[in-house]
Amino acid sequence: MELFFSIVFGACWLALAYVYGGYYFCLHIAAWGRRAEKPPEAARVLKLSVIVAACNEEASIAARIGNLLASDYPADRLEIIIASDGSTDGTVARSRAFTGVRVLEFSENRGRAAAHNDAVAAATGEVVVFTDAQTEFRPNFLSRLAAGFVDPQVGCVVGNLVYRSAGSNVAEAEGLYWRTEKETRKLESQAGILATGTGACMGVRRHLWQELAGIDDCDFASPLDVILQGSRVAYAEEAVAYDIPSSNLQQEFKTRVRQTSKNLLGTCRHWGWRGLYSHPLVSWGLCSHKVLRWLSPFFLTGLLLSNLLLLPTHVFFQATLVGQGVFYAFVLAGLLEHWRWWKVPYSSVALSFCVANAGMGVGVILALAGSAPTSYSKGGL
Repeated sequence: MELFFSIVFGACWLALAYVYGGYYFCLHIAAWGRRAEKPPEAARVLKLSVIVAACNEEASIAARIGNLLASDYPADRLEIIIASDGSTDGTVARSRAFTGVRVLEFSENRGRAAAHNDAVAAATGEVVVFTDAQTEFRPNFLSRLAAGFVDPQVGCVVGNLVYRSAGSNVAEAEGLYWRTEKETRKLESQAGILATGTGACMGVRRHLWQELAGIDDCDFASPLDVILQGSRVAYAEEAVAYDIPSSNLQQEFKTRVRQTSKNLLGTCRHWGWRGLYSHPLVSWGLCSHKVLRWLSPFFLTGLLLSNLLLLPTHVFFQATLVGQGVFYAFVLAGLLEHWRWWKVPYSSVALSFCVANAGMGVGVILALAGSAPTSYSKGGL
């Protein structure tokens, strides 16, 4: 049994080291000599259809529409569509107060995927741009995003989402995680294997759009559909949008549960064996960047349990358990900081990491049980 637990310990340690460091190093090698270039100006101005799927966003929808109307993109080449997914507040009324904005009112809350499907079917633009009611675009965002489509091989362009601090330790830690995530996406784009989007700021050529199932989100499903049709996904660093991260532990946990359960099931369904053999490098990126990360909570659990069982066998395992103990002590200190009892540097990062992993672990279990949610409401699963 000692050999078995030693293998478990080693495998979990190697998996975590690869997910949170090794893959990033491999990406640098894969992207070597393929530095990102500033996108050229488009020879022809594409018509864009910006779609905002909204459910009970009365408080923010007017500001969102105003932000879109303030874009430097030519007004005659821009279509704004508000898809109200069963809103019961003043979202529709406030949206209709703006001239030149199309409002699609759906009486039933069916989920974001259904709202996106109907909105794309109604859109007239060559490129459909997806965003959220809480997001804010820089004035040149649409121009920079559209520039990414100058390359005819590009079927999806992902913008650069910047998180503004919500003033909490959880939000600060989430912002740190997101900066690392964006750097990974940038390297994947340079290596030609980017397969992940951002639902708050991404565009897809309308003719490449594939209808979403109820459990799907455009940020993970549409990039895969684009790649499987022979196009590629690009990251537009100069297309900057702003959003606010989760501000409390409960919201962060629920977000991870929802995203992981939906994305894991959807990735398996969209990619499948076809993607594995037809796009092996993209499959490597998907497995390394997403699947193994979703499995990280199980690696962490296996590492701790095997370490405890191996504790009497060698001083090495005593030392590694001390190391894990120090880490989880930082997590506890992060809780104390979250409750404003005590402040310890970097403890909020450790706490956010564990909360995110706990959410991903529950999300994987829900996905395997076929219980991923289809509808979405603010603050819930």
